[in-house]
Order: sequence, then structure tokens, then C-alpha cells
Amino acid sequence: MKKLLFALLFSVFIINISFSAEKIVYLDTQKVFTQSKAGIDVKTLLQQKAEKARAEIQAKASTVKKNDQLAMQQLQQEAMQKQQEIQKLQQKAVENFANFVKKAVEEWAKSKGYELVIDGQAVLYGKENYDKTAEFLKFLDEKYAKEKPDFLK
Repeated sequence: MKKLLFALLFSVFIINISFSAEKIVYLDTQKVFTQSKAGIDVKTLLQQKAEKARAEIQAKASTVKKNDQLAMQQLQQEAMQKQQEIQKLQQKAVENFANFVKKAVEEWAKSKGYELVIDGQAVLYGKENYDKTAEFLKFLDEKYAKEKPDFLK
């Protein structure tokens, strides 16, 4: 009798583990950042801002006389200031984008009934059916198209 009860409890435990394992998935966050429409847009906007700043500095540099040390120093200071502005903008954009992705992951996971979502970079081995990156990318792109957040603010 005890053996039967033990076998029954063990079977329930194993079945429970197999069902709960399906509620654990992983996402390749690198792909999310590089292949999502939002990630691509953020990268493009930041590149455009950096290119615009670079063009402004180059335009001013072409008007500065080569032996005017004071003007050259001012131009260098302005270039460093623009670079710092771009870096701050980049940090803010990446932070805003990461927060958008995190909220989207939470929303998506709850809607799918997932109990645990792991970053794919932390997974040493996982069967392909646990990788839900493509599914999440579709969800994220739809959410981005609907909400159109401005990550540069």
C-alpha cells in the first residue's frame, strides 16, 4: 500500500514538473535589441543625431583658420560637448528602450501564462521550443507600432 501511494505521489510530482517546465521560456535579448522595429529605430535615430552633430562640427572646422589656436580650442570644446550630449542621449534612449522591453516582456508573459522568462544569454542549453524570441519580437513590434513611444525624451 505504501509503495502504491509513494508511486502515485511520485507520478503526480513528475507530471507537475513537466507541466511547469512549459511555463519557463527564454528570449534572445540581443536579437530583441537588434532586430525589433523599436531597436532599429532607436539605433537609426541615435546615428542621425550623431551624424548631424559631426556635420555641424566639420562645417565649423572648415571655417576656422589653421593658425587660430583660440578658435581651434573652442571648436574642440564644442566637439567634446556635443559628444557628451550624444552619449547622454544614447544612455537615456537605451534606458527608455530597455524599460519598454521589460514592460512588454511582463505583459506578454502574463498573457501567455509563462511563469519565468530567462535571458537567452544566461541559458547554457535549452531546447528550441523554449526559445520564444520570434514570438516575442512579433508582439513587441505590434506594441511599438500601436504605442509609438519616443525613446529620446
